[in-house]
Amino acid sequence: MEPDRHGPHVLVADPSYGQGIDPAEAETAPVDVAVEGRPWRPVVPTPCTPGELAFIDGAQQIEAWLTVTPDGRPEAPLPAAAFAIAAGAVLAGPSGPARVAGLRSRRLVLTVGDRRLELPPGGGFAWEARCGAPGEAAGIARRVGEMRQQLELAVAEEIAAPDRLVVLDGRLSFIRDAGGPVVGAIKSHHRMYLPPEQARVVVALGVGQRTPLFAIGDDRLSWYQRLPGVGTAGWAGILRGEVARSAGVAEAVRLADRAACELPRFAGRPHRDARAPQNLSPIAALEAILRRRMGERRLALRAVRRAALRARLDDVPAGVGVAEADPLAA
Repeated sequence: MEPDRHGPHVLVADPSYGQGIDPAEAETAPVDVAVEGRPWRPVVPTPCTPGELAFIDGAQQIEAWLTVTPDGRPEAPLPAAAFAIAAGAVLAGPSGPARVAGLRSRRLVLTVGDRRLELPPGGGFAWEARCGAPGEAAGIARRVGEMRQQLELAVAEEIAAPDRLVVLDGRLSFIRDAGGPVVGAIKSHHRMYLPPEQARVVVALGVGQRTPLFAIGDDRLSWYQRLPGVGTAGWAGILRGEVARSAGVAEAVRLADRAACELPRFAGRPHRDARAPQNLSPIAALEAILRRRMGERRLALRAVRRAALRARLDDVPAGVGVAEADPLAA
């Protein structure tokens, strides 16, 4: 059935990946829509010569939640988690097959506070012991995300080159000075950055077009662009890009134009990926590789249960309770 062209356009997304735009979640940083100095209407980017792109992403899985009972302190249990993180890159040029590079993975056990929990290796699994997670409810999960980002940063620094455009899945909040141009590609829109007049330009974009640049706070320059595969109505196929403001407006314009020219050919396919087209096909392929590299969660949980029987807390035997991992927390 053809949609009613005069009715609302409804973008349907997989609920596993969070809700769409939340009008209650406003951006707190000031937004400047005049940084590029051009009228606010769809921009047809300056054509560019195709070059090599490096798509970077990371993955994480919490494999077990732990409750550690210190010797002699049963009233003061320590929360902890056993988890795996991984990161890597897909290099794609204008000719020849894409290739995977820079794969890294780690498996750790992280405790709240200042005491480290040591799990003996076994079953093909080994854990690095770390401590210092914040004590609030989301502290461990946030620290796991930070450690995954640090691994992505290490890959980005290894892969970056002056003649290679690095496309990072997500925001650039943890990227400092890489050795080449870096663009963040944000596929989920949890907040509205633009005032109503400029937001109308987003829904007017055609495939391969972008909005003018706008600044978010003092550290980012951003734009919206549309990818092919799901039509050109509403917010379908809209990707947000961003670069570090320290690059300068001229360089940001060049990178935004290059992203608008080149990323459409890497758009995900809806019949293969619930997050397509914004989840770019090299990123989707990399995610599958990283999940395999981290290993089977069920086997990791079994290994944690066995290792917990011989766990030590700062060289003192510790009682450890192991709970099933919440798949939504991974």
